[in-house]
Amino acid sequence: MGIFSKHSRTETSTTIATLIAKGCHANGQLKVEGDIQVDGFIEGRIDVKGTLVVSESGRIKGEVFSSKLVVNGLVEGECTSSNIEVLAKGRLNGKVSCHELCIEPGGKFIGENSEMAPNDVTSIHDKKVSSGPEAKTNKPLKKQA
Repeated sequence: MGIFSKHSRTETSTTIATLIAKGCHANGQLKVEGDIQVDGFIEGRIDVKGTLVVSESGRIKGEVFSSKLVVNGLVEGECTSSNIEVLAKGRLNGKVSCHELCIEPGGKFIGENSEMAPNDVTSIHDKKVSSGPEAKTNKPLKKQA
């Protein structure tokens, strides 16, 4: 069916992955509803509801929040993800907070690792605006004993 055909109506899918192509450079804050693959360079804050894949040519510098993070390039900064995988050509530098951390032979992790408490995982869409101290930061508050 052609683009201009009256029968070409299709429903938009929310499972399509976003791609930051090699040679692209982005600064600032990026929010993605689904999955994303970074082949270029991103500097800033990245909120991904699904999986964030940093390919061999991909570079990220900043804060990362995702359900799953797969690193085969370079990530520098603070990462908060349920599951983090550093592949053979991947390098992760910084502070990470996760439930599972997997590093393949050849992969490198330099920094600090802390395990997330189950209630520390918050969806960026479920967060409610409040006037308490949590309203001043996007990071989950840690419980004090």
